[in-house]
Amino acid sequence: SPLVGFALAFALMVAIVWACRGRSPSRLSWAFRRLQVASAGFMALSHGSNDAQKTMGIIAMSLALYSGASQAGAHFHVPLWVMAACAVAMGAGTMAGGVRIIKTMGTKIIELKPVDGFAAETSAAVTIFAASHLGMPVSTTHVLSGAIMGVGSSRRVSAVRWGVTVRIMWAWVLTIPVSAAVAWALYQLLHLSLAG
Repeated sequence: SPLVGFALAFALMVAIVWACRGRSPSRLSWAFRRLQVASAGFMALSHGSNDAQKTMGIIAMSLALYSGASQAGAHFHVPLWVMAACAVAMGAGTMAGGVRIIKTMGTKIIELKPVDGFAAETSAAVTIFAASHLGMPVSTTHVLSGAIMGVGSSRRVSAVRWGVTVRIMWAWVLTIPVSAAVAWALYQLLHLSLAG
């Protein structure tokens, strides 16, 4: 998904630059500031369409197992309170950690201008909506990071601070094995405490 976001953002940015050549930079900046509000809303909607589903799925599986709805032929519907709780949790998480993520994405990978933000958000949102439609869970942060790198690379490859992106990618690679190791260790501790 980061590669798809990268490719779409690169292509969209090249198309925007080609379509807007010869136009007034100040007028374009004004227009893309307004368009970025729409692309940010599109991005938020796509974020909810994918990331919230993963959390709701885990809660729904637990509720289905607890209620016995996992029996063959039983139907289970995700309760409204689960949807609301996931929406509130995502909103609170975005408010709590969003500023730091936005600062990293918008200033440390490349310096984003309104046109860059519009292209990155639109490309990432399209990628996430496509994944949601296909039932594929993806990481919003991974897709958006790829899109921002695509926007930066459309200017020139050296516009992207690759040292920052390598650190981000190492975090992506290490997350799964570290999470698995922590889960295994906690399972062993719980198993020992229950057996003893």
